[in-house]
Amino acid sequence: MNQYEVLIKESILTEQSFSSKEEATIMAGEILFNNGYVEKEYIDSMLEKLETQSFATYIGNGVAIPHGMAEGSKYVKHTGISVMQVPEGVQWNEEVAYVIVGIAANSDDHMGVLSALADAIEEEEDAKKLWEETSTENIFNLLSMSL
Repeated sequence: MNQYEVLIKESILTEQSFSSKEEATIMAGEILFNNGYVEKEYIDSMLEKLETQSFATYIGNGVAIPHGMAEGSKYVKHTGISVMQVPEGVQWNEEVAYVIVGIAANSDDHMGVLSALADAIEEEEDAKKLWEETSTENIFNLLSMSL
């Protein structure tokens, strides 16, 4: 996986604020769409995943990973992620997410992206660096080491 294809600086937003996990999921999808990773319909697939399998969209340490249903992968043009840092957090199931990583991956790349992301936030202090970081450049560098 080429890190520059999966994550680009234009896909990172800092100091965001959302009133709901649905709103955050839509924005994560919009970033993926605006940067050419997905077709617009993928956002609906992300919302369906959130509605029917919400447990699969929060991975711990303040990080949520909205992504589409398996059948939504037909709307993925290129594997990529969007990253949003939310300093005040947004309620996500029974948790609070401070970092939201939208994932668009075809079935072959899906587990690789999830595995790389899990490595990047496995330790709470690593995840907290992402919560608190306001520099797009630094977030890009932190995540690029794992992707």
